[in-house]
Amino acid sequence: MRIVLRPATNSDAGYLLRLEETCMRVYAEALWGCWRPSATIEAFDPANHYIIERDGVAVGCIAEIWQPDHVFIGKLYVDAPFQRQSIGAVVLEMKSKEACAKGIPIKLSVLTTNPADAFYRREGFEVESETAERRWMLKRWAATAASDSAISSL
Repeated sequence: MRIVLRPATNSDAGYLLRLEETCMRVYAEALWGCWRPSATIEAFDPANHYIIERDGVAVGCIAEIWQPDHVFIGKLYVDAPFQRQSIGAVVLEMKSKEACAKGIPIKLSVLTTNPADAFYRREGFEVESETAERRWMLKRWAATAASDSAISSL
């Protein structure tokens, strides 16, 4: 299995919005009682989005925002026919290596109605805080955890 991330373009908007609905609609409806897409095809901004390709076929996406002190994963969607094949885990491992090399943690949020919470816990994420709607999760590396401890003890 060869996983590649390629930058999304405006021509990917339809695919990405369909993927978002496929992966998130049921959880949004369970939480809020309705579904609202994040954008329209015309208004979609592909910045910070990457198409996940397995052996040359689009199978999902990841959206990330790099900050000086962490990387935030805004989306990690794997299309239904490709779920439970370790694709999400491989992509998270790729991002984990990048973040670890920079010495920064990964942060993300997951809706409380979304069972992906268990996947992220298996991948080493811990709940940092929680609201009625979201669990804010964090994955640290030994170096960042040690430096956080040193700073908090000052």
